[in-house]
Amino acid sequence: MSAVHPTVALDLSRLALAPVRRTPRGIDRVELAYARHYLHEWPGMCLPVLPMPWGVRCYAREKGIAFLDAVEALWRENVGHDDDPLYARTKLFLAGAPSLTHHTLKGVKPNLFEQTQGYLRFLAMTGFSWGRPVRSELPRGTVYLNVGQLEVFSPVLTWLERRPDVRSVFMIHDLIPLELPEHHLPIGIALHHRIVRNTARFARALIVPSAAVGEAVRAALSPFGRGDIPVHVEHLAVADAFLTPLPKDAALAGLRYFVICGAIDSYKNHLMLLRVWRELVARLGVRAPKLVIAGGPGVTSAEVLAYLREASDLRHHVMLASGLSTPALRQLMAGATALLMPSLAEGFGLPIVEALAQGTPVLASDIPAHREAGAGGDVTYLPAADDDRWTAAILAQNDALGLCQAAKKYLQKNWAAYFRGIDRFLESAA
Repeated sequence: MSAVHPTVALDLSRLALAPVRRTPRGIDRVELAYARHYLHEWPGMCLPVLPMPWGVRCYAREKGIAFLDAVEALWRENVGHDDDPLYARTKLFLAGAPSLTHHTLKGVKPNLFEQTQGYLRFLAMTGFSWGRPVRSELPRGTVYLNVGQLEVFSPVLTWLERRPDVRSVFMIHDLIPLELPEHHLPIGIALHHRIVRNTARFARALIVPSAAVGEAVRAALSPFGRGDIPVHVEHLAVADAFLTPLPKDAALAGLRYFVICGAIDSYKNHLMLLRVWRELVARLGVRAPKLVIAGGPGVTSAEVLAYLREASDLRHHVMLASGLSTPALRQLMAGATALLMPSLAEGFGLPIVEALAQGTPVLASDIPAHREAGAGGDVTYLPAADDDRWTAAILAQNDALGLCQAAKKYLQKNWAAYFRGIDRFLESAA
């Protein structure tokens, strides 16, 4: 082990779930960024870790890189936006065609056959390997890094108690199910209680995406006597896919549309936006702007999906685009009139920084995490529960002539800058 750069044992459990969704969610994209950095850039040893039916195993670095390549291929991270058929359908919708997914809503999640194909692709690209048991094979002083917020299953983590020399660092993205239990299923609330308990039991240090999350985590850990655990706050970065110079799509020029990006869950407040869009259509008719919901169904999405099925008056004005590749999402966001983020709570708000990096204005709910994410950018903050204020703000933005200064005012932070802070923290934790 390098005296300066400790061995990093990087848990890739969340990426192993890639076949169950068409594209990465925000938390998945964070683990992708960590995998890219530590597998490709970390100057010390990096050993990918996966819990398997036969135990928690570590693998050779090159095996982890092959696994990462398979995940990126599955999620089409490296394709051009023009190669994304959903992006082509979205442009047709924005140009005037009705949303074909509006009534059927089929294909928003991979079926069992598609998931099986995804796992077979993993096997074909990486080859089968039993791996080596982490308990006996990790070098002394290794930093075990788990950023997928899957600190749920204590049997997977008990090996840490037998290796007190291993410094375990967890990333906690949010504790929203504990803060807003009325917007979550009982199982989600129970799992987050378990995350807190296991974090208190196993973690030596924590990473959080915002000061707001840091305060919530410290408060949750205090009853376990771990309120003083080292917590490092590092705001999330803008991915290179959103920073590479790229001309805007001419097909989107002059079109007035808004985008909401992220998983469809109750606390994301999609229902409020759909009520607003009904009001816009009632007022403006065919001149009403369009809304693209860029995200897949979450565990509490049923009410939103039912609303979309029943709201025939929104068929020409709202589209669910579930499964857009990252390059396609970047192009869509770059041409949007504004990004909408009406969430009742967030750990950070990654789409905000991605939109601001494109020069796209943002209308966001006035919550602490959004204030941190949007600092210095062209963001209008609104009460999350005020339909009238959101309607007025969307109308005002729709009537503006694109006089946006977000790209000039917003100081972009890329992943290289992000990991400079994380690397220093890990070295101190070791």
